[in-house]
Amino acid sequence: MEISRHFKPALTPATEASSTRQPAARPAPESAMRQPESLPLEQMHDALRAMPDIDLERVAAIKQALQRGEISTDPAELAGSMLAYHRGSDA
Repeated sequence: MEISRHFKPALTPATEASSTRQPAARPAPESAMRQPESLPLEQMHDALRAMPDIDLERVAAIKQALQRGEISTDPAELAGSMLAYHRGSDA
């Protein structure tokens, strides 16, 4: 799993007064929603659903790295890494 810095919030602040808003459009009919281009996406979604939620091999590898001392558990170093990541200076 890769974590990206490019966060797109699901909600955006409203900039217009509620009285000037356009009424919401009606949803498209079911036949219009199922285009041939969406089939591969649905297949990928099904494949993702079939995958386990936790990668047990990755968990085991991280546990072994912790036991060997390859991953630091120093709280100050971890906090510094988190700050650097969120400041954008971790590259």
